[in-house]
Amino acid sequence: MERSKLRILRGLVNISLISLVFGAILNLLTDILGNYYVLAIGFLVVLITFYCYRRADSEAASSMSYYLWRYLPTLIFIAMPIAAYWFSRDSQWTLENMIQAVQISCSFVLPILCLLYVERVLKNAQQ
Repeated sequence: MERSKLRILRGLVNISLISLVFGAILNLLTDILGNYYVLAIGFLVVLITFYCYRRADSEAASSMSYYLWRYLPTLIFIAMPIAAYWFSRDSQWTLENMIQAVQISCSFVLPILCLLYVERVLKNAQQ
């Protein structure tokens, strides 16, 4: 595959990842923090994630710094809203909570993990 097509595909994966991270933060933290705080936090997270992705792109795909710049911010920014969402609840697990856990996993966690894998394969193909 041509290098230009690989760059376009990696850019689309990056946009998808950033939008999923932003959506997860908006979806999970709106009830806890309120709309304005969540928007501010969401935009800050998007900027930090974009910066980290740019730094990761300058590294070789096999280096440890690539993994740190690429995967750690994404996983932290997904794990933090999920943890805040679940720890803000005082009740025991109900059927509704289990359904929400499956919904969050299917809507955010699984697509993000799949896109991270696709991006890694595209990065390796580009080098």
